[in-house]
Amino acid sequence: MSGLLATLIVATVLSGETPPGVGRAEPAAPEPHPLATAPAVDAPAQAPLVVEPNATISNESPPSPRAPSPVPTVVGPPPEARFGDAGEMVIDGALSASIGHLGYSSGGSSTTSFGIEPAFDYFSSRNLSQGLSAFFRYSDSISGINLENKNVTFGITGHLAFNLWLSDRVSLWPRLALGVWQSQTTYYVPPGTFSVSVDGTAFRISNGTEINENAVFVELYAPFLFHLAQHFFVGFGPQAYADLFHSANSMANRRMFLGGESTIGGWF
Repeated sequence: MSGLLATLIVATVLSGETPPGVGRAEPAAPEPHPLATAPAVDAPAQAPLVVEPNATISNESPPSPRAPSPVPTVVGPPPEARFGDAGEMVIDGALSASIGHLGYSSGGSSTTSFGIEPAFDYFSSRNLSQGLSAFFRYSDSISGINLENKNVTFGITGHLAFNLWLSDRVSLWPRLALGVWQSQTTYYVPPGTFSVSVDGTAFRISNGTEINENAVFVELYAPFLFHLAQHFFVGFGPQAYADLFHSANSMANRRMFLGGESTIGGWF
């Protein structure tokens, strides 16, 4: 019996069939490859750093690219200084002097006079200046009848001016000024009574009589300047002034004047 059963099993195995009553085992499923079940890993953002043998690793940032060198600019000589530039100082004014003698058959007369009027201006901005001027005058004269008078006059003015170029060598420099002045005249006369006229007002005088004048005036002076050389000029132009206040020995007597005046000066 056992031999028959063994023969049957062998035949079944050879035929590939499962003998009756014998369970058929299911083949075991193949185990998955370890790499097949591993989680997906993102590719690195950069390639791995390959370190050469004996290489030194530094933490310093690589040098930034050098900016292109600027194109050199050709700079010429600075512009030549010109009258009226901001920051300039100007010194100008008028100088007058005279001396003479006039003879008469019954005597003689002489006159001596001297006057100076310097002005200082500063250009605070281009062609616009502010300044001050002072003046002093002295005269001594003797008439043919031995009537002598000595006069001293002094004053000061402040002015505002603007320079206007008319050509490379000529400019107009009008100035508006406000000033004050004082004058003292002393008379020396022979015995007797005399009468003199001061600015149109008659005064009776005797030996040693003094006449004092005080005035406040406004003036307009517009000289044409001729720039003959660098930092040097001469000029001439119309001048006008009028008294806002004028008294002679407490008598009011205002003046008005229209004429011309010259000037000479330099700047730096």
